[in-house]
Amino acid sequence: MKRRSLPAAQDGLTLIEMMVAITIGLMLMVGISQVYLSSMSTQRTQNDATLMNESARFGFDLLSRELRKAGFRNTWQQNSASVSEFCPTEGPLPQSAYIGVNDPTSISTASADLSGTAIAVSNKSDVLKVRFYGEATNGTETMTDCHGYPVAAGQLVQDTLYVAPDPANNNEPTLWCHTDNPAPATAVHPGALPLVAGVESLQLLYGEDTDSDGIINRYVPWNLVSKVHKVSAVKASAVVRGPNGLALGGGTTSFVHFPGYDPTANADAGALFTPTTANRLRKQYLTEIAIRNFGYCDSDN
Repeated sequence: MKRRSLPAAQDGLTLIEMMVAITIGLMLMVGISQVYLSSMSTQRTQNDATLMNESARFGFDLLSRELRKAGFRNTWQQNSASVSEFCPTEGPLPQSAYIGVNDPTSISTASADLSGTAIAVSNKSDVLKVRFYGEATNGTETMTDCHGYPVAAGQLVQDTLYVAPDPANNNEPTLWCHTDNPAPATAVHPGALPLVAGVESLQLLYGEDTDSDGIINRYVPWNLVSKVHKVSAVKASAVVRGPNGLALGGGTTSFVHFPGYDPTANADAGALFTPTTANRLRKQYLTEIAIRNFGYCDSDN
């Protein structure tokens, strides 16, 4: 009895044909996976770059607003702070409208001074404290602290900006601000808040008009400032890192915060920053901020 042959459409695949098909399929899958992973990595890097730009913008905006408030008092209001309230001749250094701390490893945000070991500062970042008075209710604009809360008229407030890890965000380096503004209640107004994540290193140089001709003669770190009230601008440099540990372009390249600036000659070790964590996207940002409220001090002092 003869076996009936199957139609061609019902013929099966040979083992070799199946192996070839599986191999081709695997090669296609590998190629597609590589394209997908590369696209995801590129997208992650682009997202990191966008977040870094936003962090730098928010950080510099915060720094600018704080520096421009430094030394503010109600000059038009009767019985307001004296014209020379923040001038160095009126008292010791903390009487100044702002105080810098150069390359600290730790600080205290206590109102009396910035010494102590209460807070570990990241990467020898510079610290800035500004002092200003609240505005009266009939003023043109309500004065606020660095958290955005209003400051009562005649209330002297000190805001402290510093870089430190944020325990609530995997110890990500963050720009913090501490304020001693007493209102509103402490229960809803903590003294220190993390404001800008990703700020890994922050350095400041102070532009000093040493001969009172309206032109800045030099930019120096805080430890070399000779006359605080003659500082009319501040240069700020920040290294910001992305949140992603697998982003393209990561590494531990060193950053010199200010081009042409010699950190060693100026005893400013923090101005040369070398990251210790690899595989993070990083970028350096620079800006210059004008100081507003120091024209009232005696130029000869």
